[in-house]
Amino acid sequence: MLYFGRCLNDSDKLYILVCFNDHRAKGKLVLMAGLIAKIDETLCIGCGICEGAVPEVFSLANGPIAEVIVNPVPETLRTATEQAAQDCPEAAILLNEETKGGEVETSAVPETTAESFVAHEAEVEEPFSLHPIERNNMKAFVDKDLCIGCGICEGIAPEVFSLQTEPYAVVIMDPLEDAYVDAAKEAEAECPEGAIKVE
Repeated sequence: MLYFGRCLNDSDKLYILVCFNDHRAKGKLVLMAGLIAKIDETLCIGCGICEGAVPEVFSLANGPIAEVIVNPVPETLRTATEQAAQDCPEAAILLNEETKGGEVETSAVPETTAESFVAHEAEVEEPFSLHPIERNNMKAFVDKDLCIGCGICEGIAPEVFSLQTEPYAVVIMDPLEDAYVDAAKEAEAECPEGAIKVE
């Protein structure tokens, strides 16, 4: 049985609680903290490819070699970060999945449900609340045949659109997070070629 929870002391991280089958046995809490990026300073040549591809994650502002400026990598930037690692000419970008977790005794719990876990507090490394997560299903689309690469959309919603990797805009947030839906719709309305659709 699978439930989703959000850590109380870090709203930017999404955690997963996995409860295994028999409620009379021990269950296991697995907290998925996300993708961790690191730079091998002995390999990095400071070419700037990673910063150009994902400036929200990599930066050369403080030195001749790249540094990671956010960890874990936001899920919306996971694909771009993985691509940057592949494109690094020196293979200096290291990516790993970070997990946290532990054993929890569930023998006193009559049913393996979200309510029963809340009623019987489980001792884990970090406090969390157990509740279903509502996902926003809205998405943005760019017609590359119509896009002229003017950059208006990126200027309005840089978290959603990017021209860093292609001569036309690409969507880097899929699906759209609630906080960026309005900006994406504004970009749709301002696109001079009608190349953007938000639905």
